[in-house]
Amino acid sequence: MTKDLHTPDSETLIEFPCDYKLKAMGRNHDEFIDLVYEITCKYAPNTPRENIYINNSKGQKFISVNITFYATCIEQIHGIYGDLKKHPEVLMTL
Repeated sequence: MTKDLHTPDSETLIEFPCDYKLKAMGRNHDEFIDLVYEITCKYAPNTPRENIYINNSKGQKFISVNITFYATCIEQIHGIYGDLKKHPEVLMTL
C-alpha cells in the first residue's frame, strides 16, 4: 500500500524549519505559474518570485512549476498541497 505523505495524519521525516521544494504540473500558460505561486504564498508569504523554476514538456503543451519556499511546519506543506490538489488546473503535484 502506498502512503500519501501529504495528508494531515501522516508522519513526517522532514526537520523544520527547512527549505522545501514543491512541484506542480499543468497546462502551459502564464496563469498556471501565477496560480501555483499565489497558492504557495498563501501559506509561505515571504517566498520570493525568484524561487520559481519552470520546465516545459517536450511538446511544450505542459509545464512544471517548481518553487522552493521556507517551510516552518508540516501544516504549511499540507495546506499548499491540499489547495493545489483541489484546483482543476493542477494535473499533478510532487
